Amino acid sequence: MDNAVNGRNDNRKPVTIACTVDDMQLLGSSVYRIQICCNEGSVPAYKAGQYLEVMLPDGSGCAFSIASAPETGQKMLELHVQYLPDRPSSQTLLDVFRHKNITVTMPKGRCCLDKVPHKPLLFIAAGTGFAQIKSMVEFRLRQEPVHPVHVYWGTRSPADFYCPNLPVQWVNQGVYYHPVVSHVEDDVQWSGRHGFLYEAVLSDRDRFGDADIYISGSPAMVYKTTDALVNAGFSESAIYSDVFDYAPR
Repeated sequence: MDNAVNGRNDNRKPVTIACTVDDMQLLGSSVYRIQICCNEGSVPAYKAGQYLEVMLPDGSGCAFSIASAPETGQKMLELHVQYLPDRPSSQTLLDVFRHKNITVTMPKGRCCLDKVPHKPLLFIAAGTGFAQIKSMVEFRLRQEPVHPVHVYWGTRSPADFYCPNLPVQWVNQGVYYHPVVSHVEDDVQWSGRHGFLYEAVLSDRDRFGDADIYISGSPAMVYKTTDALVNAGFSESAIYSDVFDYAPR
């Protein structure tokens, strides 16, 4: 694959900017959609699929995929932030956003789209990994896709699809959307697919051809999915994830 297509030759150096939290909206039970606005001028140029780091009170950075697709003169960015009440660090993070004034460093990450590849695209996301996929899909849709685009989004329960209508809208633009639930309780109505996310992908393997594959989720999920795909005959060189950089094995 041409490295210029997936952004692996991106030489842009991250810069630190001051931003203001413009809006925080709870989607579902635990995920916030947070809109941040650059205080001066437009946000630094970035590629679809890249991420930023929010500076915490202790001086460390917390990484979040940029859910917005890049635009010229862009001032606003969208983040998807999961709140985990049993983790004190999660409450600290929410307090940072509620303070309104934040500092971010961006862009970061090599798993991204810059140009449109002349082949199908397969996006696989678990949980809030959907944010990174959202940016890339919306960028791709602006290019009037010729080759198929498949999106597999996996969650633990049906209620965890925190913005369920958005990928359905993508279907009207030619995207093939496949929601997958890993655990279905007896009292929950769900007529869709269930089980491991990679199992759903493999059951459709004949539909993808020589697709480039982007995986977004926890390191365990990414490596389990990658191993399953490679063992099934997919080319490892066509699989991309930020996990390969920040959690190499």
